[in-house]
Amino acid sequence: MAGTTAEVCVHVCVTCKADEACEDDAERPGQRFRRALDDARADGDADWLEIREVNCLASCERGCAAAISMAGKWSYLLGRLNPAKAADFLTYATTYRASKTGLVLPSKRPASLHDAVLGRMPSLVPAAGDLL
Repeated sequence: MAGTTAEVCVHVCVTCKADEACEDDAERPGQRFRRALDDARADGDADWLEIREVNCLASCERGCAAAISMAGKWSYLLGRLNPAKAADFLTYATTYRASKTGLVLPSKRPASLHDAVLGRMPSLVPAAGDLL
């Protein structure tokens, strides 16, 4: 990630209404999740994590969504997120970071995230050793 020492990048959708009746200027569920994730990160040592806001991850029917990625690892899209799951998401991100491929088996996920993984895709960022 350019200009940062972060290893793991999380993109949080901040535009989805997650089936809430939101006024145009109201805080969205994704914005609340992003803020809760920042708070959870502040409680520990997570300078390896970069959190970015993004407009729409095309998962609106599955509530607030976030994508997690790291060079040379699978990227994952998670949904059904809310502020109460922020600390568990940080636990998931820690396990993701430690995994060789990015795979976090269901048995290794926090219980609140058992059904959160919506999809995965190959890394779009090559691992350092794969660079020419």
